[in-house]
Amino acid sequence: MIPTMRNEVLIQAKSFSDFEVPDFPRIRKVLHLLKNRNPGLCVDLGYCRGSFADYLLAQGWRCIGIDIVRRITYETGIYTIQSDLFGDFPILDNSVDLITAGELIEHMTDETIFLQECWRVLKPGGWLALTTPNMSFLLNRVLVPLGKMPMFVYAPYHYRIFNLAALRRVLQESGFNIKHTTSSHILYSTRKHPSGKVFEALGDLYPTFGAHLIVIVEKN
Repeated sequence: MIPTMRNEVLIQAKSFSDFEVPDFPRIRKVLHLLKNRNPGLCVDLGYCRGSFADYLLAQGWRCIGIDIVRRITYETGIYTIQSDLFGDFPILDNSVDLITAGELIEHMTDETIFLQECWRVLKPGGWLALTTPNMSFLLNRVLVPLGKMPMFVYAPYHYRIFNLAALRRVLQESGFNIKHTTSSHILYSTRKHPSGKVFEALGDLYPTFGAHLIVIVEKN
């Protein structure tokens, strides 16, 4: 039997059942952009240990995780609803104040359906905060002309690839109003070395060159 795309994702998910978010600098930037939002209900899509919900819970948010793998983070008490997120989200219409989706949209087989579902479950004025690898990362601009594969973006479980212009376009076409645009870092972050603080700051100034795009949008 030839495996379907959904079965391939399920098989891949097993290897990430104990996955923990490795790059806090990216998480920290999103949290900074959300710091003035009044706490409400957050749905963290693709939730795993160390994701946005773990930190937002400590800031007064009520948090639910949704992921293809069912998880329970015992340290925080966050439970995960199991869903592959390819179709309808198991969430009521107009019920969510904030959706976070870290390094997820590139795994969707149809980003339009994914964003339509984000729109459906968000309240008017609700925010969607997402991050995704940047095809136009500064190092990729060197690697590709040399005939080498770009970093981050290519993987057998990545179905969509974005640069900043493409990501902004698909978000706006889905009806969202763009509030904030930045990137994680240029070259390397403080995850690798404390001097990465400089390149994280440059990621804010020149997001089109950043390793991971960070965009926050609002449902009108």
